Amino acid sequence: MATRAQSKGFGFELTGVKELTRLLDQLPTVAMRKTVLRNALKKAGQPIVDAAKATVPTDSGNLRDSLQVSTRLKDSQKKGKGFDKDVVTVYVGSSAPHAHLIEFGTVERKLDIPRLAKLKGRFAIIKTTGFVSPTPFLRNAWESMKGTALKIFAEEMKNELYKSARRLAKRAESGKLTKTQIKGLSK
Repeated sequence: MATRAQSKGFGFELTGVKELTRLLDQLPTVAMRKTVLRNALKKAGQPIVDAAKATVPTDSGNLRDSLQVSTRLKDSQKKGKGFDKDVVTVYVGSSAPHAHLIEFGTVERKLDIPRLAKLKGRFAIIKTTGFVSPTPFLRNAWESMKGTALKIFAEEMKNELYKSARRLAKRAESGKLTKTQIKGLSK
């Protein structure tokens, strides 16, 4: 069984979805299923981060070091984002407050109140903010690594499912299953 997806010019075909879903559903608890998905997504996002780090402008402060795969957003990034406990979400990006300005650039804006500034030993009146040309380091990283990320995701899903099943079997063998795990296994 193959699943096709299309999103903003990005298309892919993922085979084996039915089998992976069936295996994922056999895990006895929601927490175990979410852990498998979260771990696979985090590993799949790493090549995108690595590619972005390789192309981010070097004069952009702490931007390079702030690029990461994460399951959480900073409070300032959460605007309009609801929390759904049944959904696994992993973010690839930056926690630096100026990341979007580098990625998308800025336009020149006229200041309401001109400012006086000392430049190279001389005073000047600043009337505009200037502009920053876009440097799409993250979008380019996504475009170049999305196929690799998808392959890693599929492989890591399989690895994480087997790892989880082995842990579960080991716990069952030693008699250390939780009530929720026992209930989930008896479905």
